[in-house]
Amino acid sequence: MEFRLAPHEEALRQEAHEWLIAELGTDHDSDPRPMPPGYMPARDFERKLGAKGWLALSWPKEYGGGGRPIKEQFLVEKEVALHGGPASDAMSRVIVAPLLMHAATEEQKQRYLPEMARGEATFCLGYSEPGSGSDLASLETKAVRDGDDYVINGRKIWTSGAESSDYCWLAARTDPESSRHAGISMFVVPMKQPGIEIRPIVNLLDKHWFNEVVFEDVRVSVAERIGGEGEGWSLLGSALGVERITIYRAYVHWRTLVGAVRRAKANGAEGWSHRVRQKVGGLRVEYEIAELLLERAVQMHTEDREYRGQAAMVKLFNTEFAQRLYETSLSLLGLYGPLTENDPRAPYEGATSHNFLSAVQETIGAGTSEVQRDLIAIRALGLPRG
Repeated sequence: MEFRLAPHEEALRQEAHEWLIAELGTDHDSDPRPMPPGYMPARDFERKLGAKGWLALSWPKEYGGGGRPIKEQFLVEKEVALHGGPASDAMSRVIVAPLLMHAATEEQKQRYLPEMARGEATFCLGYSEPGSGSDLASLETKAVRDGDDYVINGRKIWTSGAESSDYCWLAARTDPESSRHAGISMFVVPMKQPGIEIRPIVNLLDKHWFNEVVFEDVRVSVAERIGGEGEGWSLLGSALGVERITIYRAYVHWRTLVGAVRRAKANGAEGWSHRVRQKVGGLRVEYEIAELLLERAVQMHTEDREYRGQAAMVKLFNTEFAQRLYETSLSLLGLYGPLTENDPRAPYEGATSHNFLSAVQETIGAGTSEVQRDLIAIRALGLPRG
């Protein structure tokens, strides 16, 4: 694997770096700030990235993209993360868009992709249900064909950003008599229509990021089904691989790591005890491992190789690394560490406590750590199921 950037890649990285300094007033080593999760778009910032052409660098030009390699998209995403930029809409662009390109009709592609490339349309994911989390094949939301429509009934839970999304990328069961995997289909469901109720779920940070979404006799045109009826499971599987290398990246934690080193140095000799040196040094090594795992998965994705086992490694390692990092960072801040962003005495505007609590859910979303270990065993190592 070649880690050095080609001249045109370095030029793109530098352009993004300078633009972000001017736009956000931050650099790679600026103090950490409270970090929104990587699936909650800041709409104004999203449109600015779209205007620069940076939301869809690797998409075909006919759909509003730049026609450039996937690696270049990740270069920009990395710079945004290192500068502490607001979350970019990973749901729409990185999960839904590739699946539309793969399975949608030409009319569907032209309807959705260009506005997504401009940052003007957002999607939430209608996957998990009260009784179906990591085991998506057990979902029970039904879509029953009625003439030129489907009638959807069911409940989705932990639906990030549903309250502000234009569409839901919905997995529903269209054939209850078939096997668990064969009876699932995918739909684009406009969120502003009768029969959809969004119920807020408040998290540990007292933030409204998640929702329960109830669908009651919601009518969706057959034209909004993506792919053939019963072909949804294959789309779901490929989407989760992309999600794991896009949302769960080490870059978003870099400034917290820098802040931990800065705080330990500020504490003087006592702060740099053997125990602290070992912890902070170990976290620095872990950060490099997380980057290498991501680089490998992105390279395999770029080469159109099977990468989902490697994507599971990225997700597993990075989410558990994040929890260790924020636990250590809190301990370095002492009694001030748990103070939230609402308290003016909180170090780093409360970023450490905020991000510590936010990291709790990362080993659950997009498949638990146990699920990731199963995927690594089966897909990456070729071990038998069971």
